[in-house]
Amino acid sequence: MVGATTALLAAVLASGSPLVPVSGGNALTLPAQRHAVRIEVGGNRAPVWLLAVQQGGVEGRGLSLYRSDDGARSFRFLAPIQPDASHRDRAELLAVGKDVALVYSYESPDLAPSRRHDVWFQWWRYQSSGNTWSPEPAVRVFDAPDDRIAYSRALIARDSQGRLWIQAFRLERDGRSTAVVTVSTDGGASFHRQPDLDRVRRRGGGRLLSVGTKLVFVYGMHDGYEPARMRIRQDSDPLDTWGSVRQAFPDGIYHGAALSAVEDGHGGMHFVYKDEYERLYYRHFNGSTFGSRTLLEDARDWAMQPATTRVGDTLYVFYNRVREHNKRYELRVRVLKDGAFSDPVVLDSRSTFKGYLNAIAVLPPGTSEVPCLFGDAPDASSRGSVSRVMMPVDDDDGGEDGPGDEPEEPPAPGELIFREDFSRTSSRGLGEKWTVRGLWFSDGKRGVSDLNGGNLALAQPSHCRDCSVEARLQHFGADEASVALRAQGDARYTLVFRRDGRLQVRRELSGRITVLGEASSGVSSSREPVTLTLSARGSGPVELIASVDGQVRLTVVDSSSAALGEAGQAGLSTPKAGVWFDEFQVRRLNSR
Repeated sequence: MVGATTALLAAVLASGSPLVPVSGGNALTLPAQRHAVRIEVGGNRAPVWLLAVQQGGVEGRGLSLYRSDDGARSFRFLAPIQPDASHRDRAELLAVGKDVALVYSYESPDLAPSRRHDVWFQWWRYQSSGNTWSPEPAVRVFDAPDDRIAYSRALIARDSQGRLWIQAFRLERDGRSTAVVTVSTDGGASFHRQPDLDRVRRRGGGRLLSVGTKLVFVYGMHDGYEPARMRIRQDSDPLDTWGSVRQAFPDGIYHGAALSAVEDGHGGMHFVYKDEYERLYYRHFNGSTFGSRTLLEDARDWAMQPATTRVGDTLYVFYNRVREHNKRYELRVRVLKDGAFSDPVVLDSRSTFKGYLNAIAVLPPGTSEVPCLFGDAPDASSRGSVSRVMMPVDDDDGGEDGPGDEPEEPPAPGELIFREDFSRTSSRGLGEKWTVRGLWFSDGKRGVSDLNGGNLALAQPSHCRDCSVEARLQHFGADEASVALRAQGDARYTLVFRRDGRLQVRRELSGRITVLGEASSGVSSSREPVTLTLSARGSGPVELIASVDGQVRLTVVDSSSAALGEAGQAGLSTPKAGVWFDEFQVRRLNSR
């Protein structure tokens, strides 16, 4: 593991922001497909993001195309792709210049033979006069002639010679699936069926990707273990020529399609997948073979899926981690840089079901943030929305500083409200200026907790709203210790230093703990003394900035209806005896 980079320590600003209403949290299936593209339109216009999403009948819409002109912060409806919501089609998008090549096909948890389950290709052409896109007539490239077979899970790739390839799976009458492929050499005007690539024993899934001067097809199947397979073709070979079927790696891919892949810019591929045991792994493909696997997450769950984005040589891997089955998930990211992965960063910890993810495959140098889209709903069975989080880009990855992109510094301290050095000796409590729960004492140098239970100490003169609290502490590897702000009754914000060396910013309300953000503390050992600083500003939303030894480690924004917008007291807390605190101070924040 590497230490946290500047990007990981920068502001993690957005919990999921709702963008598009959908029928459920898994609206962005199929994970292997890319549902969004980013297009540079020129003419001093901002890049446009296009998103294809199956709304499942919400607002009377089926498969719809949305656009964003503000970096995926908001989307507006552009046009229907396939408006019949009774046929749950999903699309993969491929930017070709300013145009979009699009393929769509049926996708649902269950698949049965049906003459309706065909595969369609369509161009969406850019119209510079209106700065918009309009569709050409859709072309059926795979046709199920009757109710004995079905096509699904269509993917599109464009090789180094500009040819368009479409791969899909045909469900056979015996329950097997055949990987079929077709190619267009005339820009999508016509397609020519090629020899089948392989057959698997159950429903199939995979990824077709153009990598340098090769096409790579990696695939597997549902509901039964088989090692992942692959086929490779050189773009210079005759159209019907592919390398032989061979094992890609020993473990299987969950459903064949629980994956996200992106070419690495050097003739290889980054490949993130969930295995048959529902663990998340990374492998690198060097253009010929896959390397060894790296475990990214071992919290097993059916809904966990990855989404990847590459910026330069840095890979961002987003994924949803289960906290409560079908109900509560975190949205996390890990960053691969210089051959090693960062620790996970929690981008959204709200108590919602966070379904399948999707992201742009490659973003250009100069990108300041990497967004990820995901399905967001109260639980796995309810309606919800497509929401967005983002991860700031490290300046070393080619980002350019702009307004709001400068490295964060702690807020400028203002007027001192209260200070405590614990210079008095007290065998019970911390003095008349403190209200305590649990057991505390002062040894003349430090305030010390004295109960294995809930120890909370609040400084009575510290009542404030926009202010910062700071304390030096040492918990000797105990569970955790924290500083608190805006404490009133059973509500408070806390900055928690944990046994594993990580930080959490929490909202604690009537015994319920909500983790608003998490990051590495940046210290070499959790057993050493550290100085924690937490600031809070605003009444709704509330901005919270966490620092360790004077360096900002995490910024979160609490925009929920439960945000603590009123003034309160500052203090200290820990569930363990023997934790000491010193150099406690509370200051008002200077105005901006």
